Amino acid sequence: MKRKKLNMALFSVGQQLLLKRMFRTMAVSARIIKQPCIIVINHSSFYDALVLFELYQQGYLPKNTVVAMSAHGLKTVPLFKGLGVQPISKPIQLSEYKQLLQLAKTETLALFPQGVEQHQERRPLTLQRGIDTIMTRFPTYALLVVSIYYSFTDSLRGEIACRLTLKTQPISIEQVMTEELEQLKYAVVNNQMKGFVQLW
Repeated sequence: MKRKKLNMALFSVGQQLLLKRMFRTMAVSARIIKQPCIIVINHSSFYDALVLFELYQQGYLPKNTVVAMSAHGLKTVPLFKGLGVQPISKPIQLSEYKQLLQLAKTETLALFPQGVEQHQERRPLTLQRGIDTIMTRFPTYALLVVSIYYSFTDSLRGEIACRLTLKTQPISIEQVMTEELEQLKYAVVNNQMKGFVQLW
């Protein structure tokens, strides 16, 4: 998947300015990923893509990560075209689905399986159809669950917490994403952040 250096640099500057303007801290709990995987991320905010890009820039995601993005969103923000994204229509077209399967053979695929932004407190997370089928095509791949939780306390700016957890198949993706997000929420609310690295 082609990435343009200029697009990456410009997007990185804007992304950093926006994130740090809106959030005072970003904390991450993760381990190094060495095995083939497919990434799934919960989707509750416009900022999710910016947080994912930050994780990528900080080395928490594989360098060959390709993010599936709304085709409409890609047209609205064409700068994303140079960042290694794959446009997906709603509903997904057969040709796009086949392209995702082809990409997953050589790239690390990152998906927002909820399909649309949902309130971060909604439980259980409801996923679009298709993610389970993609996983069954790659039975040796792990599932990397990226959980993102936003909170506000005693500052005008919020706080971001992320946890990256590897899971092996077979697994209920909807259930594990819901459980991981609940565990992250519990850690944030109860200030149990041991093992988290504060990026800024």
